[in-house]
Amino acid sequence: MSRNKKTKLELLLEILSDHQWHSGDELAAAVSWRFGAVIHDARGLGYLIETERHGQKFQYSLSRS
Repeated sequence: MSRNKKTKLELLLEILSDHQWHSGDELAAAVSWRFGAVIHDARGLGYLIETERHGQKFQYSLSRS
């Protein structure tokens, strides 16, 4: 049996892999409304995900470092 469904971590990394800034709304729509937990897990695995605040909203980007 093949696995077709991507994990939330895979979805997050796929979006952030362009190293551009992405809004929380965008991540919530594509990953899950609990995308913050997925970011936490990714950071625990060694991925460097930056957070930047714009007014009342946050944006996220995968660091090239």
